[in-house]
Amino acid sequence: MIPGKPSRTAWSAAMHRAAHQIVDRASVFDDPMAVPMTGWSRRRIEQDVARHPERRGMRFFIASRHQFARDVVRRAAERAGDPVQVVVLGAGLDTTAYRGGPESDDVVRVFEVDHPATGAWKREHLTREGIFPTLPVAYVGVDFETQSVHAALQSAGLDPARPVVVVWLGVLVYLTRPAIEATVSELSGLATAPVDLVFDYPEPTEDLSGRVAQVRAARASRVAALGEPWLSSYTPEEMRCLLADRGFAAVEDLATADWIERYFGVRRPAAGAGAHLLHAVTGAARRSGSGPGRRTRAGSN
Repeated sequence: MIPGKPSRTAWSAAMHRAAHQIVDRASVFDDPMAVPMTGWSRRRIEQDVARHPERRGMRFFIASRHQFARDVVRRAAERAGDPVQVVVLGAGLDTTAYRGGPESDDVVRVFEVDHPATGAWKREHLTREGIFPTLPVAYVGVDFETQSVHAALQSAGLDPARPVVVVWLGVLVYLTRPAIEATVSELSGLATAPVDLVFDYPEPTEDLSGRVAQVRAARASRVAALGEPWLSSYTPEEMRCLLADRGFAAVEDLATADWIERYFGVRRPAAGAGAHLLHAVTGAARRSGSGPGRRTRAGSN
């Protein structure tokens, strides 16, 4: 990470979300703030997409994981009968607190948790671009490898009596396993009310087919060259056990073929990028039901 700059991967994810609005006409994830958040013009984004057609798959994955998170927030609010708190871990240029619209009715407050350098850059960027929150938002600086997420959120005013949805997208792969496991343990105790957790994770490269493994390895090399190497991956069974040992039960674990079918209406049994979208919830909410669409899937390629 370069001082005074955002994470390079956080910036890349923001650009994919913006490009999805323009090039794909927001076919999966509609986000009116995605383009303004980048500070780039629509024309400049279109030109960037034209130069990099190989990014299309990643763009669709990022759009899908954000819609998946939005669906979880909506169902959690329906289950609670009240707006929920949303914690965005590794917030980057996430737009949850700035989008407005009907989905704001599901959220009472947003907590943006990120490395202090990225959080500081984002606040300066928002001021420069004239972007203001449409929801109450707290900015919480945390180094996941060395600091307690639970303690930081308590200090920032998280209400343990109100349901919480934790959105943790595009982050696990960059953390060590001990940091991931410690963070999940802390998240399960964030509130006496239900805690929903939504995140993505990759399967080990060695478990993937030849061509997919080659693409994955090439992508890992590119981000490592940016100073943000991939550090962790899990099999679905390993992830299920990690969650269960720390008080969470998996509600949905969508493998690549599953989320392609859900968000694109196409069933591709051979799809094997090894990218999972997972929703888990603490025990009390699981016992009371998680709303429409509840199911548990191990997922497979």
